[in-house]
Amino acid sequence: MRIRPVVCVGALHMDAKARLAGDLIPGTSNPAVVTRTPGGVACNVARSLARLDVPVSLISVIGDDDVGHRLLARAALEGLGVGDVVVRPGSATAGYTAVLDRSGSLTFGIADMAIYDDFGAEVIERAVPHHRGAIWFVDANPAAGAIEALAPIDEELALDPVSIAKSRRLLPLLAGAAVVFPDAGEAEALTGAADPATAAKALLAAGVDRAVVTVGARGVVVADAAGVHPRPAIAPRAMRDVTGAGDAFIAGYLAAWCRGEADPVGWGLAAASLTLETLDTVRDDLSVEMVRERLG
Repeated sequence: MRIRPVVCVGALHMDAKARLAGDLIPGTSNPAVVTRTPGGVACNVARSLARLDVPVSLISVIGDDDVGHRLLARAALEGLGVGDVVVRPGSATAGYTAVLDRSGSLTFGIADMAIYDDFGAEVIERAVPHHRGAIWFVDANPAAGAIEALAPIDEELALDPVSIAKSRRLLPLLAGAAVVFPDAGEAEALTGAADPATAAKALLAAGVDRAVVTVGARGVVVADAAGVHPRPAIAPRAMRDVTGAGDAFIAGYLAAWCRGEADPVGWGLAAASLTLETLDTVRDDLSVEMVRERLG
């Protein structure tokens, strides 16, 4: 069976997760356990895809610093293609810190993403000839000019708005996109509709082939040519940490699509469920067999 390759365009940075030992007390030091891992939506999706046996490459920008070079070496070691990651001398590699409560839910996040303002169209344009026929997954972290450079390419696009603030950067790509993965807030920012089902239908009207709106623990709302239909989440056996579940959903969906599977949404829900059971943003032992078993 031929598995189509995927190109992941967007964020590659260092994630720090601080899990509080008790309740958050503002204005003072709070005991926590801090872990650091590679992060960024594009990076997380790519790392999960590699575990799901999908040929995958990254397109991103990093600083010419120790953090950036360690990230690049780690990505290559995990089997990701990194030939189109651009190193920016004089810039600092991006970073994100998530502060989690004792249940693993996000309390607040801190993002140092200035380098992505230097993620320009030339990064995309020089990479396009290397990835003909691939599925392109794009997060909204690159500068608007870089995202617009993807509009004329003749490839299938999968889009993640990343945040409410960045979501509208994807507007030039909606017409003709194969699938978009907003949460309810991002879907509202893109369409003006607060109701997830209404927003999903509006994304179809904008030219997207399929809209998959995530609605947290309830699962997803899917809109496509067959209509609008909710899919409930697959409950984890033990909830450990919500960080990375959304990215795992996208990776599961794309892994199924690459294989021509009939139920990519189910694969996404299964991958998200498995990731919720670990403290890792990307589950190290994630596999196709685990996804199939969880999907049942």
